[in-house]
Amino acid sequence: MIFALAGHVDHGKTSLIRALTGIDTNRSAEEKRRGMTIDLGFAYGDVPNGDRIGFIDVPGHERFLANMLAGVLGTRAALLVIAADDGPMPQTLEHLAILRLIGIRDVTVALTKIDAVDAHRLGDAKREVSDAMRRFGYADAEILTVSSVTGAGIPRLLGALQEKAAVSQPPTLSGGFRLAIDRGFVLPGTGLVVTGTVAAGKVETGDTLMLTPARLSARVRSIRVQDRPATAAMVGDRAALAITGARIERAKLSRGDWLVAPHLHAPTSRIDILVRVADGRTLKRDLQLHVHAGTSAMPARALAISGADLAADQEGFVHLALDRPIVALYGDPVMLRDDGSGCILAGGRVIDPFPALTRRSRKLRLAGLEALMEPDPVQSFEQWLAVEGYADPRLFAIARNQDPPDIGSGTVAVSNAFGAKLRDAILQALAAWHETSPEYPGPGQAALLARLSRAYPAEAAAAALRDLVTAGEILGEGAIIRLPSHRAALSELDEARWTRVRSLLEIAGLRAPRLRELMVHLDLLLEQTEMLLDRYIRFGRLVRVSANRCYLPATLHDIERIVGELAVSSEDLAFSAAEFNQRTGVGRNLAIELLEHLDQAGVTIRLGELRHVVTTKQSLEARAIPQAPALLGGDTL
Repeated sequence: MIFALAGHVDHGKTSLIRALTGIDTNRSAEEKRRGMTIDLGFAYGDVPNGDRIGFIDVPGHERFLANMLAGVLGTRAALLVIAADDGPMPQTLEHLAILRLIGIRDVTVALTKIDAVDAHRLGDAKREVSDAMRRFGYADAEILTVSSVTGAGIPRLLGALQEKAAVSQPPTLSGGFRLAIDRGFVLPGTGLVVTGTVAAGKVETGDTLMLTPARLSARVRSIRVQDRPATAAMVGDRAALAITGARIERAKLSRGDWLVAPHLHAPTSRIDILVRVADGRTLKRDLQLHVHAGTSAMPARALAISGADLAADQEGFVHLALDRPIVALYGDPVMLRDDGSGCILAGGRVIDPFPALTRRSRKLRLAGLEALMEPDPVQSFEQWLAVEGYADPRLFAIARNQDPPDIGSGTVAVSNAFGAKLRDAILQALAAWHETSPEYPGPGQAALLARLSRAYPAEAAAAALRDLVTAGEILGEGAIIRLPSHRAALSELDEARWTRVRSLLEIAGLRAPRLRELMVHLDLLLEQTEMLLDRYIRFGRLVRVSANRCYLPATLHDIERIVGELAVSSEDLAFSAAEFNQRTGVGRNLAIELLEHLDQAGVTIRLGELRHVVTTKQSLEARAIPQAPALLGGDTL
């Protein structure tokens, strides 16, 4: 079992750990010079029954509160250290507030420095501590008196912690592996090592994990649990993992990164949380602040979903727009700090790590979050679907760290009523498009979905569009869609020229001819050629890749298949421009043009010198109709 220490600066946290374990957690030269804890420290001690207890030493000074939060946010039990001569001090109370706000119920109090006070002062200190614990909801917390100097009370405290570890219910071993990284370093002969507290799941030597949000593949070479060699680490363990990978050795690891099961790689920059406001504080309905989640900390904008300020000790839902992507799932603890003073404003848990970006009424958003608060995932999903009308089963499964449902990738579940409403909206939007642009055959999928994006989520609209195409209520012709009743046609001359253009492009293959080359073959002026190609593009027969080149949709599908194969064949699911050029043989400049087109179309995303094939919901709008997901009909999965 792992205990995170808490308490005011100079109240003896580090000395107490040394008395319990024999380990000095202040290891840096700066910490030893100043005689105070600055960063996280870790120690382990054996208890008489053979178990091993771990301790996370955290800074007590308010200037290092961010480091303290990184240590406690991943734990389930705390050891609150209070000096008998001082009694509860400002940081004692702030740390107590933090423990309460993030829902840590298991708190033991160590009343230290009893060798420095007389019996009268010790009695007063006990009463002061009892009052403080009662005020923060810890009236039943055990208060044990100790001296790290004389050793008085240390065996009793160690025995009490052993009893807690023995009766503590271990976390459920379910879901994929998750570890929030708090340290990363290189050991000679071992390589890159990362440490942290396992938040979920289990990992064994030889397993492959994902470093996120960087999305780098990492293989586990060796494991230490509670500072002992092990073959596996599981939820609740304090673990050190030696990892290796093609690019992992050069990765710039930082506190706040995660190692997760590959299917849990899902960074998010917007989350909805349920928080309780700290005593004496007010959480403004629109506020710039600092967010602490896992071992990460960053600026964010907080919006109270109710639209009103949240008063002290009030609960409410808050939407966070984060400064950069983080890794967060349902139930993860979160703390909010004031951007200026640094004081704690509120704390709570993540409810929806992937909130929809479509505009919804405040009443609907609140009802959806209430449904997501249901602990049972099956019941929560059914209630959420009833409220929202649509849901992404795979995204919900990731949010709850559940095994993904056995359905097709990109599948969207909708209620019958919502599905009917969405199909009607698509038909009406397409009819309106034909009315305003009768000379065009029809819009592309992305253009039509853009008209619906304010009211409907892209993935649900794309799925409904797919159903309408399958049912024949909408026709798909290349990249263009239209109603069966609408007709738009090229002139006979354009049709005749199309035979020549298509033949030239088919012969050219991946290396499409330039605009001036087509102009020569068609015996047209440059402006005439541009206008002709624009008409073919409107009819979905061509796709413009750059100002100078157009491609047949079928050829672009071949190119998408090639980049998919390049990504799959790589350990990191990524490829470089040079690898793409070597595979296609189109030449460096054209390779760059094609890759930039794929980036803009949402097929790939460039991260540094590598590109990844996009498989998230953002790519659905840019995909051809046959690639759109199918709807699951009915009110439940």
